Amino acid sequence: MADVSLSSRAMRFTDAINQFHQAYSDHDIDGVLAYLAEDVTIQFPTSPHPIRGKQKIRPVWSMVFTTVIPDIRQEMLSTVTHGQFAACEFVETGTLTIPSEVTDPLGLAPGGRPYSMNMASFFHFDDEGLIDEIRSYWDTGSFAEQIGIDIGVIRSLQARAHAA
Repeated sequence: MADVSLSSRAMRFTDAINQFHQAYSDHDIDGVLAYLAEDVTIQFPTSPHPIRGKQKIRPVWSMVFTTVIPDIRQEMLSTVTHGQFAACEFVETGTLTIPSEVTDPLGLAPGGRPYSMNMASFFHFDDEGLIDEIRSYWDTGSFAEQIGIDIGVIRSLQARAHAA
């Protein structure tokens, strides 16, 4: 009997991860947020501090979907679950677009910067089946090289977006 509940939970978490990433690729901010606990913690390699709370990530991801990477897509490669944890590998593609009011003071040319990178994210689910922790990883050096911007500038831009 335990095997059935474990596989049922694993399937439920795998489905949630796949639907979360599909909503992300569809730029459906409400769909993405529906899978997150109110007190979710999200950590990115380009950010020195985690983002805490669903409402703190809303403006950041809304800006990504509409302005910063309006063609962002994530293609799932694999998902593994264990208990209340899940790990997934995916490929993210998009065209980073930084507005001229940000690029001009930095001496960067405005315009789109296409990229493609393999990523991994690790998730924890709370007792209600909502994601309460996400830790994402990618090769920041490769990302910076693809878009032609120093990683320090990227970290600065991301910090500015999270502070807004």
